[in-house]
Amino acid sequence: MSMDRRKILSVVRGYLLKEKRNTVLTGLFLCFVTVFLLIGNQLFANVQTANRLNAQALEGRQHVTYSDISEAEFQKIKACDFVADAGLSFHLGQAEDGTAFDYIDESFRNLGATVAEANIKQVINGRWAQKEEEIVFTKNYMEKYGLELGDTVSVSLSATDAATGDVAFRIQGLTFTIVGVTDNVTGFTDRKNGYVSEALAEKILREKSGRVNAVVRFVDDEKIPENLDKLNAYLGYGEEEAETLKTQINYMLAEAVTDGGTLKKQNTAMNFTVWLVGILVVYNIFYNRLFEKKRDFIALRKIGFQTRDLMKIAGVEFLILILIGFAAGILAGYFLNQAVYGEIMKAFAHAYDAEGLVSPKLSWDSVGNTGVMLLLMVIPSMAGILFQIQNAMPTEFMRGKRKNTRKQVLALLIVSLSAILTSILGTQDNHSDEGILFVKEYVLGDLQVTAGSIYENIQGGDIPSISDSVFQEMKAAPGIRQVQDYEINYDRGLFLCEDREKLNADSGNYESMLAMEQDIDGKKQCLYNLVLATTDNMEALAPGYDEKEDGHAAIMEPELAKTLNLEIGDTFTIYDEQLIINGSKEGCKSVCVKLLDIRNVILSENHIGGNLLVVDEETARAFPGGLYRQVVNVWTEEGVEAVVASNLERISDTNGYSFRNANSQIQKYVDSDHSQKVMQCFFIIILAVIGLLVYFNTAFTNLLNRRNDFKIMHKIGIRKKEMCWMAMKEGMRQGCMAVGVSVIVQAVLSINRQESFFRMFVVTDAIVVAACALFPVFILWYMFRKKMAVS
Repeated sequence: MSMDRRKILSVVRGYLLKEKRNTVLTGLFLCFVTVFLLIGNQLFANVQTANRLNAQALEGRQHVTYSDISEAEFQKIKACDFVADAGLSFHLGQAEDGTAFDYIDESFRNLGATVAEANIKQVINGRWAQKEEEIVFTKNYMEKYGLELGDTVSVSLSATDAATGDVAFRIQGLTFTIVGVTDNVTGFTDRKNGYVSEALAEKILREKSGRVNAVVRFVDDEKIPENLDKLNAYLGYGEEEAETLKTQINYMLAEAVTDGGTLKKQNTAMNFTVWLVGILVVYNIFYNRLFEKKRDFIALRKIGFQTRDLMKIAGVEFLILILIGFAAGILAGYFLNQAVYGEIMKAFAHAYDAEGLVSPKLSWDSVGNTGVMLLLMVIPSMAGILFQIQNAMPTEFMRGKRKNTRKQVLALLIVSLSAILTSILGTQDNHSDEGILFVKEYVLGDLQVTAGSIYENIQGGDIPSISDSVFQEMKAAPGIRQVQDYEINYDRGLFLCEDREKLNADSGNYESMLAMEQDIDGKKQCLYNLVLATTDNMEALAPGYDEKEDGHAAIMEPELAKTLNLEIGDTFTIYDEQLIINGSKEGCKSVCVKLLDIRNVILSENHIGGNLLVVDEETARAFPGGLYRQVVNVWTEEGVEAVVASNLERISDTNGYSFRNANSQIQKYVDSDHSQKVMQCFFIIILAVIGLLVYFNTAFTNLLNRRNDFKIMHKIGIRKKEMCWMAMKEGMRQGCMAVGVSVIVQAVLSINRQESFFRMFVVTDAIVVAACALFPVFILWYMFRKKMAVS
């Protein structure tokens, strides 16, 4: 006859109150597991968020950038159903002083990089332009000309083709009223910009049939390349035609998304580990509680309780314990997460300007994952216990022996996976160094002074130059270690000449050389127009350069070298414009030059282009046309950079030159990189603590279930110290085996890394071995002290 619910609840209440200590310990363990799951899942969510925020700060929220497309194509992109947002920018041209005039819409501003493009996010004074005659300027433009809000300016603009350098269109006599001011372009303190209204941009687009740039963010941000192919097809471009489009994927954000996918796999591995541990440990806890009730269960059977009544008693007791433990765990996990990410990390976040990288709030994904994992952990544990009660007499079930092998395997699995996950997280690259490389590509030294711009000077007119007297003043300034300048010849009558058959048809400059094909000496020859730049310090660009041995030498753009099928050490010839006038190589000025190096030819942010060729001074002076010193790079002595920077900035301001401090710009990226690494280290510590505590729980349960063995060993004369030594050796073996497993993964992670394997993983592996060796000793010592392992 089955017992009623009141009697069953009375028995359960009696057990819970009678065994208060065990009840509290069981509830604490279940609370502990819940906290681990919550904090662990939130850890991975925060790492993924930090990676994405860092990518968005440096590169923007857009997934793809389209350059030089029609306004109609942009509207088609914006209407696409798998495009979440699209922003437009239109370059109207440049003024005579090099100021760039652009239009950017609100979506373009919203998708822009929060750090690298912070200046376009909002005006610092006034408002954005709304009418045709209104404009917003950068702060440096306002300071240079002493302008204020409400002042009017008149400019004439010329827009050039980026590929050929030819003038695309001109806009004469534009008059604007200044209605707003933005901050300077991040990292480019001398780049001046004006931002016009939508009304004027649309008018010029229609009149000049202008081309626009577009930034695109897809609805699904985890399939960026696939969505780009779909969008190209949607615009009507086949696979071959799509190659002609100028598109750029936001690789930093794409890699952050990819890392997010990797992190999800790591998160799944962690959840699986905790689940495997939890299901067996919960099973052990419930088993031990039943084991302690074996005499009571026998008595209950004798007074009429059936097997299903015993199952109800065990089930209700377990359910109450689970509700108590999990409810407390969710509450404790919430407050612990607040403490860790809101209070403890506040000092780190404030110190390294990283307040936005992590949030103290729990994400719904973390809460959902935790809930699912708890159900998957508890249901099999309870089912296993109840199933065994149903199919066996309690006395027979309780007297069964448990093998220790699977507990050792479990402990080994926990330690190995914890070490592997920590190693994977520790080797993640946050890509913040890309900004540093970007600055160093534009500024060769520590400091840079520039005059003019290749975009405006190539069209003629008055060409600014850094005079010899000012150059000597810079060189004589105290604290300067090395100085290197660039002088540029803007006479466009300099050419390369090559047979069409000898060109590489798969290169970027092939079509432009083909367009300049002419009859030279009775044969079809392809020409390429050059802009020569020279330096007084060729060794700064090519440390192995020897003037006597190398003679006439040059540094060329990779794409141009590819077109001409040139490699380092090859020679080629430069001709003046008499080549075209005479239609022959005879009678024209020419110099045979050795290719010294192949690299991107970037003199400064305003002196960049595929037509640039850096040559030695003797070669440059062999051709007609003046040389204009427009770039000076300076290397400073250690510890005096601030003094040198102050002197050069004063000289630049006095003479109307532009000044850039590369180190101060790099420092911003270094600070961002450092803050990201601090957050990452903190995440690693949290993950390591989670792994160690889970292992500690497993080891504790393992040793607790073997307490009868320790009692027997103590009775036959084995000392406590000897038992501790045995436990240490067993733990050390597990630690070495765990390290052996994790080393395989660590070896894969260390491939193509600059840091050595020892430096990357020795701390992780040492902690694993130490924890495995010392935790059992501490647990056994505690059991001896509490008389749990000896009687």
